[in-house]
Amino acid sequence: MKEEQVIETARKLFHKFGFKKVSMDEIAKEAGVTKRTIYMYFSSKEDLLKYFIMEEIKYMKSIIEEVERSNDDFFDIINQVIYRLLKYRKERDFLNIITREAELLKNPAVIQNLKLIDDQIQNYIKEKLIIAKEKKYIYYEDLEITTFLIYKMYIALILEWDSKERKLDEQKIANSISKILRKGLRKEDE
Repeated sequence: MKEEQVIETARKLFHKFGFKKVSMDEIAKEAGVTKRTIYMYFSSKEDLLKYFIMEEIKYMKSIIEEVERSNDDFFDIINQVIYRLLKYRKERDFLNIITREAELLKNPAVIQNLKLIDDQIQNYIKEKLIIAKEKKYIYYEDLEITTFLIYKMYIALILEWDSKERKLDEQKIANSISKILRKGLRKEDE
């Protein structure tokens, strides 16, 4: 029960003020517990942040698994995963706040924890590319470069497209990425 109080209080304070501006004293006071109680569950503020990042990874994985259970087509899965993750990221202000804080303040703890999400997403993309190549759905020269390009398209659309005051239409973005992956950029002969 007290652990849940600490988690929900930290979530609320991180969301409202960002990671850097919130202290363990403030979390303890707001949660109605002692700092010692917090340290029974989390060794540091960074450990609390890692808890939230791992929670985000878990939610993202559940989205991916749900899409994969409902479809067999490689390109449809990619399309739906991108669409659902874009919607999820847009709705999850916590991730957006933490990501912007990492960019602005260059906080090593935040950057390192966000890297966990980056690594998970890139590993997922890599796994899917390997399977798709084995099944002869796609071809690529270099797995690392292809993974990086797909990942960077995804990140740019989440962070940069939306931040430039453009309306983020998740389905259009997912369809565009899927179409590029499916057909490339070359104009087909008519």
